[in-house]
Amino acid sequence: MVDSDFDYTLMIEFERLSIEELKYTLQILYHSSSSCYIDIEHLADEVIKRLIACRYRIREKENKSLDQVIKSTFETLKSIAPFMTKPSDRIHIIYENYRKYMYGIESPVVSPVVSPSVSAPKIMKKASRRDKGKGK
Repeated sequence: MVDSDFDYTLMIEFERLSIEELKYTLQILYHSSSSCYIDIEHLADEVIKRLIACRYRIREKENKSLDQVIKSTFETLKSIAPFMTKPSDRIHIIYENYRKYMYGIESPVVSPVVSPSVSAPKIMKKASRRDKGKGK
């Protein structure tokens, strides 16, 4: 007899996994059923949290494993995007944060449009007929 009220859904606690375990889990989820794509997005949430917590230290040698899992997660999200009903927002979030912390590049902030100052045109003086012949 099976209890129909019991939920058999597997919930992965990504926050408990080491960086190496995240890498391994990402590969398993990617090579599993397409129903695991949502789990890849949840894993990406954890990767984003770790990237934001690490910030500019992502450049340091001791954070190379995190750097690799960030890149792998980004590439995996891009590769499954065509099979999703809507591409994941996490692709853009990882891209923007990684560029900001790794390279110091932030997306330009939209600034209000300021009209350039334009000076009034100079009125040209008509050359006298006598000046025209001297140029030849």
